[in-house]
Amino acid sequence: MKRILARVAVSVVFILLFAGWGATGHKIINGNVTVCFPSSMNFPATWSPFLVAHASDPDNRKSSDPTEAPRHFINIDAYPEFVAHGIISQSYDTNVTLHGSSWVINEGIVPWAIMRWEDSLKRAFQQGNWNLAMQLSADLGHYVGDGHQPLHCTKNYDTDLFGKSGLHSRYETTLVGQYQNLIVYTNDSASYVSDISNFVFNFIYQSNKDVDTVLLADSIAHVFAGSTTGTVYLQKFWDGCGYQIIQLMKNASLSVADLIYTAWVDAGRPNPNASTPVELTSFTANTLMGNVTLSWRTATEINNRGFEIQRKVDDNNWMVLAFKNGNGTTTKADNYSYTDNISGLNANKLSYRLRQVDFNGQSQFSTVVLVNNLTPENYSVSQNFPNPFNPSTIIKYQIPQNLFVSLKVYNSLGQEVATLVNGMINAGSYDVQLNSSNLSSGVYYYIIKAGENFVQTKKMILMK
Repeated sequence: MKRILARVAVSVVFILLFAGWGATGHKIINGNVTVCFPSSMNFPATWSPFLVAHASDPDNRKSSDPTEAPRHFINIDAYPEFVAHGIISQSYDTNVTLHGSSWVINEGIVPWAIMRWEDSLKRAFQQGNWNLAMQLSADLGHYVGDGHQPLHCTKNYDTDLFGKSGLHSRYETTLVGQYQNLIVYTNDSASYVSDISNFVFNFIYQSNKDVDTVLLADSIAHVFAGSTTGTVYLQKFWDGCGYQIIQLMKNASLSVADLIYTAWVDAGRPNPNASTPVELTSFTANTLMGNVTLSWRTATEINNRGFEIQRKVDDNNWMVLAFKNGNGTTTKADNYSYTDNISGLNANKLSYRLRQVDFNGQSQFSTVVLVNNLTPENYSVSQNFPNPFNPSTIIKYQIPQNLFVSLKVYNSLGQEVATLVNGMINAGSYDVQLNSSNLSSGVYYYIIKAGENFVQTKKMILMK
């Protein structure tokens, strides 16, 4: 659906709704998606009829979801930078900063809707939620189809060269409906998309270039037939842009297949015909004093060998931290946890995921949880652990900015017996170890000083 918000003097907003490619066109596009799937996907035959039956679900949601309509178009040539340079920023947030949230939404957000749905599809594959994956794929087919419709990628979405409205409906609904039996095509096998943002914006830009073909074909048909209705007009209109329509729909079907295939590969190539080995109901991360505690809960487990815990620092590669044994097969809910010590780790953000592994070697990934804002907000020092201790103990501390830090240990007479930290320390969370090999049993104190404003003393006991 295409919605244009036009402001009048009294700030009343009028909404004009148009169905991209119409129900017929979207069924054709979605109906040619699964034939592009490579044999390795081995998706059930039920996928194709589902994608066709639900091809217009996003259009049907417009009456109940006020946020739906802008997902179906983008007035790309309303952006001054596009007019000047032929491109816009691919970042939604950057465009909001440049033009304002309301303006960006009013001009349409189809490219960002496509990227959001593709990411949601990947998570559905990771979770083994195949019903949701089919629905997201059907929606994705609709949005990608709209992104291949020229009149959904221009601010001049409905006015012909004679200055009259109605072009939009004539092109995507009347013309496609009249010649739907001629819209037949075959497609290549889907391929992996390494840069989804570039991939999406490239076909958006191409659709905008195709607008002139639509306008010219309509104008010639209008002059030839003397009107914009009737068999003569439609035949001439089809002669001028029928090939274009077939090619656009062909490209749309393949693009949908490419994105579904990419989401499936990124999810670890899960088997759609296998039962879900583990039903993961939650996965969270909490940060405290230089530790990230991961917690997850399962509802049921089938043949579950366990969970490989993986971490990614900023945008670097994933690394394996540990492996947590599973419960094999059980219908009993269970809780799991793992604590990752990130003291002194230099990072802006951390990403965590679980790789659930069966006893037969098959695996699937969980959703990814993010930990941002790793710089502490406050000064803090923990009680040493263990306490009492022998032969060693750990002291944790955190500072919110780069400072000179001193951490020293004193005996009960006030004599310094150890210096654990003495120098410039970057903001973050840290832990240090005290080894008591040269100390005797008794009560000790440790004092931390950070800059000019933080000093704290704690007592500990050494028992040999």
